[in-house]
This record gives sequence, C-alpha cells and structure tokens, in this order.
Amino acid sequence: MKLTIIVPMYNVEATIGRCVRSITAQTFADYELLLVDDGSPDGSAALAESFAMDDSRITVLHKANGGLSSARNYALDRCRGDYVTFVDGDDEIAPGTLEAVMDEAAGHADCDIIEYPVTERVGRPDEHLFNPGAHVYADCMDWLARFGLSHCWVCNKVFRRRLFDHGARFAVGRRFEDVLLLPHLLLQRPRITTTDRGMYLYHWNGSGIVATTPDLTPLLEAQTGLISLLGIDTRRRRWHRLYVDMLSVQLYVYRATGRIMLRPQRLALTGYGRTGYSLKAAAVNVLGLRLTCKIFKLLKR
Repeated sequence: MKLTIIVPMYNVEATIGRCVRSITAQTFADYELLLVDDGSPDGSAALAESFAMDDSRITVLHKANGGLSSARNYALDRCRGDYVTFVDGDDEIAPGTLEAVMDEAAGHADCDIIEYPVTERVGRPDEHLFNPGAHVYADCMDWLARFGLSHCWVCNKVFRRRLFDHGARFAVGRRFEDVLLLPHLLLQRPRITTTDRGMYLYHWNGSGIVATTPDLTPLLEAQTGLISLLGIDTRRRRWHRLYVDMLSVQLYVYRATGRIMLRPQRLALTGYGRTGYSLKAAAVNVLGLRLTCKIFKLLKR
C-alpha cells in the first residue's frame, strides 16, 4: 500500500460526497482512504458507509467524538500506507493531484515530505493561490525559513509514514494543531520536496475553528512554541520572515486581549515577498512593538 488518505468527518454531510469523489476520481489508485466518523450526529457516517460499499479502497472508522486531532490520530494508529496525507471533509483535491505528487515522491526517494499548491477560499472574492514551486530542501529549516509560518497546514502535504512512528501526533483538545505538530516532524530533520504540480482546494468554512476564533492567542502560543522547540533565534536575518508572520498574529492578539507575547526586535525592511510585511517591519523598527500594536488596535476598531 503506497498511500493512506485520512479524512475526518464531523457534520460534513453536505460536503463529504464532493470530497470523496475528488479522491476516488484520481488517476493514482494505490491508496487506502480512511473516513473517520468522529461521532458525527448528522448523516456523514451513513454516506461514508455507502461509499465504502462501492469502493474496496475505502474504510470507515467509527469513534466517539474527540475532535479533529483525535480523529486524525485514530487513523494514524491504523494506517497501512508507506505515505500518509490528510484531506478535510469539506475540501477536495483537483484531478491528477495524487499522481503528480506521488510521482514527485518516486522521483525523490530520499524525501520525507512533499508539499504541493493550495487554492485557498475557493470561489470567494478573496480566493488566492499558494504555490511553493519546485525545490528540494536537504535542510528542512531552509524550507521553514523560506515560507515562514504561512504554510503550516498538513493538508497540502504527503508525509512518509515513519515520521509518525515515534510518537508524533496531533495535540488533542488544542486549536491550530497543524502548527503544534510541525516542530515534532522537523526535529526529525526530514528532507522536503516542493512541487508546483497538483492542487489542494480549500473551501472556507464560516462555522469552522478559524472563522469562529476571535482571539488568536492559541495560534501565537503554537507559533512561539515552535520557535522554542526548534531553537530558532528570530533576531537572525534568516528568521525575520518567521517573526513578521508571528507579528501579524500578535497584532490581532493585542487587539483582542491587550497582551504582548513577542520579544521586541529590529527587522530587515525587504525580502519578505508579501505585501505589507515591509511596512510592519518598518513600523516595529520606528515605533516599537507595543506602540505598533496600539495603533493597529485603534485603526481596526
């Protein structure tokens, strides 16, 4: 078995058919699809069972409700693939994606993580594309430094399953579980390949965790925890992109709570590749971190 695809299900009756069809229509076929019914009260489980009756590659796992991380972990303990990937039940993958990504895995047999493009917020006015391009990173920290914390989702990545063999799991009961997991994977120093082929289609969920979380303190805690676990010194120019990513969250944390969680520091003014980052760096350099947060709070009322 080459690949395990894990899809947690909770109240996704309206979208799980679209998700599963996007997987079963793929040209790559050497996979098992684990649909994890996380105690969903809607008709998701019944739909999943009907899909499994029509396709032997699909297995439905039933468990008591424990949240997204619990469902993913439950499947990780039971998966059989050499590689594993995650798809959320309200999202989908574009045609040809698995073949393209698994071709990359075959062509870079020493790589442990393959990352591919994402279209975020499909069909909305703010729809946008993240494309990591085609690169091979012998040092996973170069990968982290290049894109910062803006691409820490697990859904647009295929992982060698052995990365999860020594206890790396999603944090149950914690939000922003992808960011919390990442340092435990990177501490294993995986080789990472990125590709511009394939596409994960992320559909905005207005009732999801991100949309319904006014206080982003847990996200900033996860990000600063990642920095600590990996021993990153954000004062080094290499890591200024990471700091500005955290600064973007810090501004919203201050607006919601009045808390300052980052250490003040000076930042380079160029080289971020994202609109507004140089302006944020200049503001922190000239005004200081606290005053920058205060002005942001006043402007965003």
